[in-house]
Amino acid sequence: MLRANVNQKISPLILLMILFLTACGGDDVDVNYLGDSYTPTSHVDVYFSEDNVTEGYLVMGHATADGDDTEALQETLIEKARESGADGIIFEGFDRVETGEQSIVSDIGDTSIVSTDTTSVLEVKATFIKYNKNL
Repeated sequence: MLRANVNQKISPLILLMILFLTACGGDDVDVNYLGDSYTPTSHVDVYFSEDNVTEGYLVMGHATADGDDTEALQETLIEKARESGADGIIFEGFDRVETGEQSIVSDIGDTSIVSTDTTSVLEVKATFIKYNKNL
């Protein structure tokens, strides 16, 4: 009887821990968007050069995404473009940027040792566009 009672309490706890770890894990992507928003779209055309866009368009905004996985960055930006009502997204490129500095001070007797680490992430820049025919 005691064993069944303990198992009933442990199972939900294990499930909660799994859900928490799943939510915390994965690729964290931070997106910043500055621009106009329209009715969300179901499809976004993807371009890697402004020269490839054959439709007349209006630049509706600019976005950056920071993270470590290029595929996750691309998918997250496309989803943000869809939510913002963009008809297309032009990926402008990517770069690895320093995101901060961390100083660690260790006191050993009368001596302090300071070490500094910089961290970096991949930053992808994109332009969201709205076709003139859809304005």
